[in-house]
Amino acid sequence: MRVTNQFLFDNFKNDHNRVLKEINRLTSQVGNGQRIQNSYEDSAVYTDILRLESESSELEQIKERSVQGRSFADASDSALSEFNQTLRDFQTKLIAASNDTLNQDNLESIANELDELKKHMISISNSQINGQYLFAGSAVGTKPVDADGNYHGNGDAMMTLVGQGVSVQHNVDGESLFLGEDLSTQKRVETNVRLTNQISDDALNENSTIQEMVGDNSVNPANPNTFFFISGVQRDGTAFKDVVEMQPNAQIKDLLNNISTNFGDDVKVELTDNGNIAVTDLKSGYSQLSLQMVGVQGIADPLERNLNSVTGDKIIPLTKSGFDKVNSAIDESLQMDQFYFEKNGGILEGNVPLISAGEFADNTTKLYDVMGIDPASAPMPTKQFNMELTDIHGNAQTLSLDLSNNSSFTIGATTYNVMSADGSVTSEADFTVGQLNNIIAMALSDKLPSPNYNDAVKDAKALVDVSINDNGNLKIVDKSNNLSNIEFALYDSAANDFSTTSTPTLSFMSNNAVTTQKADINFFDEIDNIIEAVRTGAKTLDADVGEARSIGIDNAIASLEQMNTHFNNAQAKVGSRSKSLELAEQRAAALEVNVMQVKAQTTEVDTAETILKLNQISLSYQGMLQSISKVNSLTLLNYM
Repeated sequence: MRVTNQFLFDNFKNDHNRVLKEINRLTSQVGNGQRIQNSYEDSAVYTDILRLESESSELEQIKERSVQGRSFADASDSALSEFNQTLRDFQTKLIAASNDTLNQDNLESIANELDELKKHMISISNSQINGQYLFAGSAVGTKPVDADGNYHGNGDAMMTLVGQGVSVQHNVDGESLFLGEDLSTQKRVETNVRLTNQISDDALNENSTIQEMVGDNSVNPANPNTFFFISGVQRDGTAFKDVVEMQPNAQIKDLLNNISTNFGDDVKVELTDNGNIAVTDLKSGYSQLSLQMVGVQGIADPLERNLNSVTGDKIIPLTKSGFDKVNSAIDESLQMDQFYFEKNGGILEGNVPLISAGEFADNTTKLYDVMGIDPASAPMPTKQFNMELTDIHGNAQTLSLDLSNNSSFTIGATTYNVMSADGSVTSEADFTVGQLNNIIAMALSDKLPSPNYNDAVKDAKALVDVSINDNGNLKIVDKSNNLSNIEFALYDSAANDFSTTSTPTLSFMSNNAVTTQKADINFFDEIDNIIEAVRTGAKTLDADVGEARSIGIDNAIASLEQMNTHFNNAQAKVGSRSKSLELAEQRAAALEVNVMQVKAQTTEVDTAETILKLNQISLSYQGMLQSISKVNSLTLLNYM
């Protein structure tokens, strides 16, 4: 092979360029400590760098989110700590108010102090961090609690993403906090008329006789027995009605046993030391337990089982309400459900929660589900409800709602079918709470179908809003006038008829036993009731002292203890969430260090080794230059 000058030059140039490139690469590595500067230098290393940088960025984001979430949780924890301290101060003053030596001025002074503490708790409830309300749920821009204690936020949880598919809640929503539940609580209802011994000065107890309880001056000596009309709802929503006939020498415990039998198992019925009949659900959690009861002594015809016809006999009231009666001529004890809704300006509210399957009803809930009726296992009872109302124009009206053969309502002389959204007539089994609300709105706004049903509903809702409030009760708002003309009563037409006890009664506004314990909480509403009990001086459950349905200071203390536990649990939860977020932050920081170490091992060079290689290649490069120089300097003399 002939070696030409061109061949030698090309080889030299290639070797020269290769060595220079390697020297430049090693020099660059020594200068910046990195193995590569560009992806084409080593694709495997470059891929590892991208992956590790992505992991580092994700961990940095987790740290930032954890810090932000923990700040929110810590602020909530701090606010709840102050809230719980204020609640303890409230409880201390409430206990002081139970002292029998206090006069009305003392009680008024304590009530004013409690009112100030309530205002402070509302202020704490509206605490913010970085312009976000802590207890508004996800509606962080909405002030959650107004001056009256009404909640305007939502029940959404706010989550912090702390890993792949792993999130930690960092807020306490006000809905669960102020309108929450304590499922460890057993529901308890009590009659609010104190029973005393009518014959002697002895205290009344369960071994006392019915005669001692009701007195011996029967208006019908030929039939001195006392008839107790009992209507109620079991814990699962199943309604019952019964008439219990008691002889004068029967004992009160016999009456209590009859009441207990109607409620079924897991219910305790007793006569309290205060003289009230109390029914306690022995199972904790949500319960629809309810009791309505009145005694009538000396009924001439024992077969007469309708409260509407016993006005001339001796009445033994067990509950009082002070509600406005539909029929002012009849004793309120005989009108179990025939009362007008309580009115405050343009707002009217019932007092019986509508519950289905342990939850407050909504517009989609079927009315028969609220009654605890399963059409698949029981025949549908024929039901008719009456409404006595005054509409927004001041016109008195009577409306009859018929749930028998499909559903319809009659107002004046006109009957209207209840229509579904698709234009079909609604069957009685499918009639919903929302459709009931629509009928109420149409009647109160005087916007009846003429002829389009859905148009009438739309027009009515613009004037009158009917919904379920935070306590599960029907709520009516006159949107046309704050000083409303509206009056409204809604009751089962057969509520007072005990001749047929198999047909359940659905109540909306009732002179029923007062609930003194329950799982569901409406905090500020209950605080208002407690303050009112102090202001009126009602120490115990007694319809004849203060506001008729006040639970009294003694029961209020027990209720407040339940709420104390509820808020302490809420603070414990948010503290636990804060700790979880702190651990997530620490874990992300540790992992980020590990990632950076791995990245350093992947991308950084061994400086000593690189310098050694650089020196070796530099020496080789110098040798190559010298060799080429000698080759290029050869003359003919060198070959001779």
